[in-house]
Amino acid sequence: MNRNSQNPLHLSGFVRQIMDFSQSRGWTPTILVISADSKIVGICPLMTKKMGIRVVKFLHDGWFSPDLVFEEQYREIGVNLTLDFLLEGLRCDLIDLTLPMGSPNLKILRERCRDGKICLSEYVTNRDSEMGHRIVPAKNTWDEFSGAKGWRFRRKWKKKKRKLDRAGSWKIVRIENDNRSDAIKKILEIERTSWKRAKRIQRKEKIDPDIPVIWEGSQHAADTVPSFNWGVWFLELDGKPIAYQLVLQYKEVAYFVKTSYNERYKRLSPGAYVINSAIRDMCNRSEVKEIDFLTDLPFYQTWTSKRLPRVRIAMTQGFVLSTLIRFIVAVERYLPVTYIPRLILERLSIPSEILRA
Repeated sequence: MNRNSQNPLHLSGFVRQIMDFSQSRGWTPTILVISADSKIVGICPLMTKKMGIRVVKFLHDGWFSPDLVFEEQYREIGVNLTLDFLLEGLRCDLIDLTLPMGSPNLKILRERCRDGKICLSEYVTNRDSEMGHRIVPAKNTWDEFSGAKGWRFRRKWKKKKRKLDRAGSWKIVRIENDNRSDAIKKILEIERTSWKRAKRIQRKEKIDPDIPVIWEGSQHAADTVPSFNWGVWFLELDGKPIAYQLVLQYKEVAYFVKTSYNERYKRLSPGAYVINSAIRDMCNRSEVKEIDFLTDLPFYQTWTSKRLPRVRIAMTQGFVLSTLIRFIVAVERYLPVTYIPRLILERLSIPSEILRA
């Protein structure tokens, strides 16, 4: 897995945490291992659930950029064996996967479905922030990067700095691979006052459920994988942390996985400022060639125009279910899933939960 995947969230420490989390939500983790010539040549981290029909999804959320991982020479046979096992072995009714648009597996899946026995529907949109991710090239130094962005970009950050200067005594604090308890305490302190709090109250969640998963996985990976590092950038005002950016560095890519700020200080743009500080440090590191924001939130366009799309694919067998999925995918291009007539879903025992990304 480490050799054939560039994604740090495919490392065993993260997978173990995500498996536990998916089980708590009623899903069954299903890790498929493909072997050939007495060695492992492919791993597919999936999960299944019976919800009227049997559904299979990636174990990871779409914004984690999951994929089927194979050694290149075994990729085609590995993808086909995986489909056969899911459809015939586990008797899954719906395979619902969100893949990077550039995934080498996508072409194989399309070819497999051309004979008409498996219906494949594809859904691509710019409206959902998780259906794409912004990339910042980091091959240049910060001075070169900011210079290329132009004077308006530089002036913007100077203005934000003056705002912070007027607000009090402030500093950027960076914690990397040590002081672990101090870092997580500060993260949770910011999250308790975060702008995300209202959404968590609606979902009856005390904290963002991704944070303990990512944090525990990071600690395990830092202790066991030499090419992995984690770091947290904090913006502190008068000794109090008001914003953070959590970064996972794996091989030559820095993944900006979690960020938030204290809503009380929104006027100071603390979230944007701490992100900019982390980008500056990453640009000045020779071992980092790229920054991946993992999602496509509008404010990420401040730093980059490069966007890599993701595609959601649904594979089914059987005329009725295939026709319904095609209809839903078509409608979702224009309307949220909640507008789809509930009667159709209920008659076929398909809860709307499985249709959301």
